[in-house]
Amino acid sequence: MNRNRDGISRRKAIHRLGVLGLGAAAAACGSDQSLPADDPRADAPDVPASCILTPRQTEGPYFVDTGLLRRDISEGRPGAPLTVRLQIVSVGDGCEPVPDAVVELWHSDAGGVYSGFDVSDGNVANAAGETFLRGFQTTDRDGRVEFHTIYPGWYPVRTAHLHATVLIDRVEHVTTQLYFDQAANDRIYATAPYDERGPQRTRNEDDGLIGDDPPMLMLRGPDDHQIASLVLGIA
Repeated sequence: MNRNRDGISRRKAIHRLGVLGLGAAAAACGSDQSLPADDPRADAPDVPASCILTPRQTEGPYFVDTGLLRRDISEGRPGAPLTVRLQIVSVGDGCEPVPDAVVELWHSDAGGVYSGFDVSDGNVANAAGETFLRGFQTTDRDGRVEFHTIYPGWYPVRTAHLHATVLIDRVEHVTTQLYFDQAANDRIYATAPYDERGPQRTRNEDDGLIGDDPPMLMLRGPDDHQIASLVLGIA
């Protein structure tokens, strides 16, 4: 199979761009990231200002090309509600926002389970054929996307993280993983349903993939619905 750089398949990229042709209207409507004026989270800061190249990290074994263009990726999975706001900027172009980029997000549920895979694949539980906590959107004219999801759980060898990849014109520009402050992990994992699994087994400081300068999400809002935001800089 022909592959774009960093292991993103050409078939995967073309499929997602093809879906955009069918869902352009939905994407345009989805670009409005505002909250109702009476929502207490409306005053939370938006994506923080930043202009650095986002480090690449492994895609991992649990990517699924679902072709799902959607803002809400939770599919009703139990867990602490989380809004993820990302902005894509071009570091080599004066940090200008990048419109019409494909941003895909995926992660495990509160129990550390990824959709689309079974225990035989190394997953925590059987979930082949399911699509929870996966989806993609296109950036608006300000380079922004927003996903509604839940706080990710942990599994034995990793700390809490989200997976993200960015494609422009069918070419993958960055694949990375996004992390949370350990204090936030400790708070969330002390609440239901996360606390059913006991203490987090691998913390940020013990994770072998997090690196020295990982992409760290900025969190705002109460624990019962936090907003996680970050700028992703691409070359």
